[in-house]
Amino acid sequence: MERKVFKWILAGASAAIILTAAIYFLAGYLRSPGAGSTSEGDHDDVKVAAVGDSTTYGLLINNRTENAYPPQLDSLLGEGYWVGNFGANNYAAMKSADFPYNVTGEYQDSLDFNPDVTVIMLGTNDSKSTNWNGREQFREEYSELVDTYTEEHPDTEIYLATPPAAFNEADRPGDINNENIDKITEIIKEVSTEKDTGLIDINQLTQDRREWFQLDGIHPNSDGASHIAREVEKNITD
Repeated sequence: MERKVFKWILAGASAAIILTAAIYFLAGYLRSPGAGSTSEGDHDDVKVAAVGDSTTYGLLINNRTENAYPPQLDSLLGEGYWVGNFGANNYAAMKSADFPYNVTGEYQDSLDFNPDVTVIMLGTNDSKSTNWNGREQFREEYSELVDTYTEEHPDTEIYLATPPAAFNEADRPGDINNENIDKITEIIKEVSTEKDTGLIDINQLTQDRREWFQLDGIHPNSDGASHIAREVEKNITD
């Protein structure tokens, strides 16, 4: 009997490890086909660029083309708006990170989109111990990324969104680290004040909301994406 119980426990642990590995494999290698606009809009529409990582892309969300936060935001904003989803899985704000956002096709596409409004939600992957090199490096490289949008499109309205809270264990070097996310959140708020941008505090919104996330505790489910979309909509239309 004890041997059977042990086998069941071992099998359960193995399944959990395989599931976690599969999630990270998808996050690292799955790319958004034809990254760009979530909906086809008119040239006169207010164009909103949703810049970000897998949270923006909608990784693991069932029917993400409708249920990720950018398409839900598009539905909330309604006629007269055109929301583009420029989320890139596993990418970070810092150019020194293992996967820097500024080398992606999504980054260039977001600039080419010529947005009237740009919502930047990055920082989750910067929190990994393999990427994190302290507050000042993040501040400098995050600020540089933000500046590329204002330099390319001086009239674009910038909103900096803090990364969602994380509910994983973070017991491996490459895991999302919530302690670092807290530091990143503080820095993003400071950068927003310094650059006089809009601020959308998704980190605060998602605190203690484990039910809004997938099994991995990192990626929002469709309900979580809905709450993120509503928070973004509230801020950019206020």
